[in-house]
Amino acid sequence: MPHSAGTDIAQPPAEGGMELLLWILVWSELVVFAVLLGAFLIVSLLDRHGLAALHGHLDMRLAGFATATLLGSGFFAALAAFGSRPRLNLVAAAGGGFGFCALKLAAFGREVPAAAMAAESRLPELYLLITGFHLAHVLFVALLLLAVAWRPSPHHVATVATIWHLVDLVWILILPVVYLG
Repeated sequence: MPHSAGTDIAQPPAEGGMELLLWILVWSELVVFAVLLGAFLIVSLLDRHGLAALHGHLDMRLAGFATATLLGSGFFAALAAFGSRPRLNLVAAAGGGFGFCALKLAAFGREVPAAAMAAESRLPELYLLITGFHLAHVLFVALLLLAVAWRPSPHHVATVATIWHLVDLVWILILPVVYLG
């Protein structure tokens, strides 16, 4: 195990093809979200009025807080992957994930009913599909973070941190397309 300034740096598992499976998972998730975001972009280009109506119902302030919360949790996952108090930092990352979920559910409570009633467009449905699917990923991986925090090993910490950063990356792709587009 490599050492840097006295700390263990977690390495993803390289035995038995597990690293390959991890990257297949990462790329397949990116492809799924790319297809969903591509559909959103196409529909939004064809329905500018529907996009304006949807944007009128989205809570940008909550989206900003949710983004900061999720990215902050990614920082804690990175600290864990670099061997810095992995148990504590994985729990902190999971807490940020649960905070993101709470903010997103609060946003859904305001945005979804209003957008669905106001727009005669498919965009509110795509919005809910994309952000809801992402929310499910955040919740699931936050639970994985807690499971790994219970008995952290460098390989498991690196793997779950990689998946957590995928969740962050997907949100960074969703934000400009759905909220700012």
